[in-house]
Amino acid sequence: MSETLIRLANEIRLACQLVSHKVRFESGSSLPPQQLSILFRLRKESLSPSALAEAEGVTAPSITKAIALLEKRGCVERADDPDDGRRCFLSITEDGLHELEDAASVRDSFMEQRIRALDPAERQVLSKAAKILRRVVSE
Repeated sequence: MSETLIRLANEIRLACQLVSHKVRFESGSSLPPQQLSILFRLRKESLSPSALAEAEGVTAPSITKAIALLEKRGCVERADDPDDGRRCFLSITEDGLHELEDAASVRDSFMEQRIRALDPAERQVLSKAAKILRRVVSE
């Protein structure tokens, strides 16, 4: 890989990390990033607490605490595993889906405010870059 491509790859990676961090931690969502990540995973499929901990890359005590907080808010619910009474599966509730929608709205608004400050030519460049980045990471 040429030195120019290495620098470009590094700049894109750092910019994406910064955007991700700002959106996750500074957008003002009502739920912490870890809890939103859990809801996002459960939107796709029901998971056992241990499978969820593994998918999130956290310890069992950490996921247990996050799940308890989400249950208290009514965002997740437990269902017994019909094949193993010692095990349960977690699912997202309607309230959890609403939390995800609200978080997406807050995060989109956060970014929209920053993009609004750009001139039209810069917005057009960002629009093209977003499409290219999606293609790069989906290949």
